[in-house]
Amino acid sequence: MEAVVLERKHEIAIRNIEIHEPMGPCDVRIQIHTVGICGSDVHYYENGRIGPFIVAAPMVLGHEASGTVIEIGDDVKTLRVGDRVCMEPGIPDPSSRATREGKYNLDPAVRFWATPPVHGVLRPTVVHPEDFTFKLPDNVSFAEGAMVEPLAVGMHAATKAQIKPGDVAVVVGAGPIGMVTALAALAGGCCQVILTDTQQPKLDLGATLGSIVPVDAAHGKLSGVVSSLTGGWGADIVFECSGHTGAAAAVFESLRPGGCVVFVGIPPAPIVYDIVAGQIKEARVEHVFRYAHVYPRALALMGSGKIDVKPLITDRFDFNDSVEAFNFAMRMPATSVKAQIVLPQ
Repeated sequence: MEAVVLERKHEIAIRNIEIHEPMGPCDVRIQIHTVGICGSDVHYYENGRIGPFIVAAPMVLGHEASGTVIEIGDDVKTLRVGDRVCMEPGIPDPSSRATREGKYNLDPAVRFWATPPVHGVLRPTVVHPEDFTFKLPDNVSFAEGAMVEPLAVGMHAATKAQIKPGDVAVVVGAGPIGMVTALAALAGGCCQVILTDTQQPKLDLGATLGSIVPVDAAHGKLSGVVSSLTGGWGADIVFECSGHTGAAAAVFESLRPGGCVVFVGIPPAPIVYDIVAGQIKEARVEHVFRYAHVYPRALALMGSGKIDVKPLITDRFDFNDSVEAFNFAMRMPATSVKAQIVLPQ
């Protein structure tokens, strides 16, 4: 089948590739409609690896996807041919200890699309388990369906934060993950989110999404804004979504005593972690790696209108322009948040 293949670092091609993908009784075959370009896809393109995951052979890219069911296995009960769906891209080992304890995102044996050596879904069809395939509400488009995967990260972060109604949160970083984390925090009960970044166009967009206060990190001091808005007390939660080492090292500055920090972004190098700053506030610190048990809740919130991801979808490309799309994503302008690729139907 024709696919978008990362041949090696700095080289992407649209070409035919043979993928052996047998279909079991609990699987469905899906015609792919829309695929979002994730930062991890771009990182593999630029660097050929993410930590221990190294692109040692040609790999199909893409894991943020939606499509239409075109075939179902004999034992499939919840889906039918013609259903519009989105797919959770990680398939864990059902017998692993992590899966049995409900933390299947932490299963070391998980097979995650577009993570070496597993092929992604920038291709016409994919076979996927029913259990990790979710029907889209009628009022949720394919483009929005392909946003459920990044939204799931923000939802998982909001869940780990244990938000209480009326909390004030800080979200550091206004990229796709920062934006969906801000939306998830508001949906989870925060009365206000303070969003900080160095790119003003992204902050301007964030300010249109709800009770979000934008702060330009390049020209203003975040802790001063937080202090002013909270009567000097500090934010209840700080979500670090930028992955910037300097920002990650400063997470306790804006936090209230007894507050919670959630590390969402992945820094490119180890950060300076100020233990004393966290200790004197008795901060609770959480970490996020992908997500678990989130897709149904994310779809319910999108279907009800409580979360609207449409403003975040800023750029679309045809499948035949996929190489151009990835080159665009490598140098994405400040006015862009999420780029997607639409496949022929």
